[in-house]
Amino acid sequence: MSSTPVEVRRSSQQRFVASNERGGEVAIGPDGAPDAFTPGELLLAAIAGCSGLTGEQLLIRRVGETAPLAVHADRDKDPQDPHKFSSVQVSFDVDLSGVDSAEREKLVTAVNSAIARLCTVSRSVEEGTPISVSLPH
Repeated sequence: MSSTPVEVRRSSQQRFVASNERGGEVAIGPDGAPDAFTPGELLLAAIAGCSGLTGEQLLIRRVGETAPLAVHADRDKDPQDPHKFSSVQVSFDVDLSGVDSAEREKLVTAVNSAIARLCTVSRSVEEGTPISVSLPH
């Protein structure tokens, strides 16, 4: 099992709370549930968060520690299967206007390369990590 397990516990009908050992919590619910993320939104958040954490140091070295940085993730649903994403798009919102075009190209390549090598979430999704589910006997 993972060294940092996540537990998801039912809190009410169609509502769950995910928690980790460090006290972090996030509400999970169906589409439209107030103050909650759907499981698909959590996957998008994990991909965007991992991408941001992975690319952050490369970006702030060029734009400064206090520069605003946001990462967005969106998805296309599979037209044949509405319960599956067909693709995920990640975009960084950071002002690179102060970086010349040659350096910007190098920076984009470096960030993409770092994410491809180091982002556990994106790599796991892209490579199709097997998932096993168990229920008590």
